[in-house]
Amino acid sequence: MRGLDGRRVLGWRLARQGLGERLDATASEVVESVVALRGWPAAQAELAVAVRQARPEPAAVARALDAGELIRGYAFRGGSYVFTHRVAADLLALHTATRSWEGDRFQRQADFSLPDWEPFRQAIREALADGPRTRAEIAAFLVGHSPAMARLSKAAGGAAADALYKPLHWLGDISFGPDRGQQATFQLLAGADPRWPGLPELDEAGPRAIEGYLAAYAPATRDNLHYRLTDGLGVPKRMVTGWLDGLVTGGAVCEVLVDGVTAYARTADLDALTSAAPASSVRLLPGFDPWVMGPGTTDQRIISSDRRPVATRGANLILNAGVVSGSWLVRRGVLEATWFTEAGPVPGRELADEVERLAGIRGEELELVVETG
Repeated sequence: MRGLDGRRVLGWRLARQGLGERLDATASEVVESVVALRGWPAAQAELAVAVRQARPEPAAVARALDAGELIRGYAFRGGSYVFTHRVAADLLALHTATRSWEGDRFQRQADFSLPDWEPFRQAIREALADGPRTRAEIAAFLVGHSPAMARLSKAAGGAAADALYKPLHWLGDISFGPDRGQQATFQLLAGADPRWPGLPELDEAGPRAIEGYLAAYAPATRDNLHYRLTDGLGVPKRMVTGWLDGLVTGGAVCEVLVDGVTAYARTADLDALTSAAPASSVRLLPGFDPWVMGPGTTDQRIISSDRRPVATRGANLILNAGVVSGSWLVRRGVLEATWFTEAGPVPGRELADEVERLAGIRGEELELVVETG
């Protein structure tokens, strides 16, 4: 088992995700480099891509969604995420592993019974056949569809409506369509989007999802993988363990020691992980950035347990050498940075350079004010 240096590991990961040297890449390529990107709030998704691009462009994520290069659907912990079709197919397939919508609790929450499910799926296909619709428009369609669907119309348009719609995302039936002002829409995916490959079998999707995760976040511990796939997508731990063990047995993935802790990486990445330059860059990240949310806020290689609440509440973060070292916000033309006391001296020049770059992305002048705490 090869031993790896934690600083070099973070340096490799920063490079993979465009947080070391910026990526000369499109929005969809950047999104795939982090596997999936939290899709809401939209401004945070846009910034997460822009900070990784060598030549950021305004509204790059929105334009990629409009062009059909990316899709947005319900994924980790039921939140909306942006991903490429290929990645989405694997992740959404994993969300069907336990068929949670067939359980009594889910049916009570969504106010439907199991015999209604397949007719409901068909009715949604009919509702969206002519293009995207809002929840209210779908509910109105169901009222006139049939007595059984009319009973579901209130649930489909009410406060708990997404309990009905989320499984349709996981099954690959629908995705989010273009927003109409403050209202979301849904659109057909299966049978309507020529890029959609369909859902693979679980035993194909699972190993691919693990390898895809390791391509961005290696070396990852079993806890990282269970956080991502079990806590995030509902895949039973035994399935994740079986897929990982199969990849190790087959030689595609290997065990490594990172500063004495057992973790896993793709075998093809082992030499690059060993020789990577130690992490050194300073970066300003939006809230819920995949750098932190990918491994999870309990991963103390990335953020200390004392500072975890800063990340979980969605604060914008300052990264130094791959480690969360502060937070920031913009208020009336001033970027107010809070540098964590335990992070050592403030890297003043590097931080100022990042603020200048962020100002260019935002299209406004920003004054930097730093405090420690």
